[in-house]
Amino acid sequence: MTPADVRVVWRATSTLTTDDLDRALAMLSDDERERHRRFRFPEDARDYAAAHALLRASLSALAGRPSSWRFVRDARGKPALAGGCGPLPSFSLTHTSGMVACAVAPPGVAVGVDVECVDRDVDPERLASRFFAPSEFAALAPLDDRARRERFFDLWTLKEAVVKALGLAVPASLPSVAFEIVERGSEVDIRYGGPLAGGACWTFALLTPAAGYRLALAAAATVAASAPLTISVVPAPSTVRLAPGP
Repeated sequence: MTPADVRVVWRATSTLTTDDLDRALAMLSDDERERHRRFRFPEDARDYAAAHALLRASLSALAGRPSSWRFVRDARGKPALAGGCGPLPSFSLTHTSGMVACAVAPPGVAVGVDVECVDRDVDPERLASRFFAPSEFAALAPLDDRARRERFFDLWTLKEAVVKALGLAVPASLPSVAFEIVERGSEVDIRYGGPLAGGACWTFALLTPAAGYRLALAAAATVAASAPLTISVVPAPSTVRLAPGP
């Protein structure tokens, strides 16, 4: 990873085997395994274990070796790495039914990632009226039902990603973050306004990790960067083979 490289990794979970989940659980901390045991539904427990193992594997791949990563939360509840010598990578983690993803970034880069299942039962107009900025809500009005639903998830995942990158309250902060998506042929121009909009140079990405899912990434250098941020999409391994750290 270069000082300006942000890596995104995702993994579908619906086909994970018992062996896959055993390996994932072996990578987790005692606290994480205890939380895993408290999930009521097997699918939620599966996705939690897969997501946290994926994050640990991604951090270990970045460091070049397995490690017993420790996590803390700041005053606003945003997770971060604890301990270690020198600056530590930043990261973001997300999961929805059947899909998990994480983003890992160099020190000094705020990063947020969000993935959503676009086939789930939602009312885009009702949610947009509550959580979207007026300009975003107005942009949905002229679209047909299918396009409106697709644009809703584009905006929703982008908003969640930037709110997570900033460590703001979700969903209370969603209306204060406004995006404009402008299509230019095969390209999409993503424009952003909201908290800290003038204080950082943001990089955004909208991705489709699998049919029925939408993923958004938001990243911003919190200190002066020598080069623009770049995004690398790294295919997740079919099985997690990194051993747990000492």
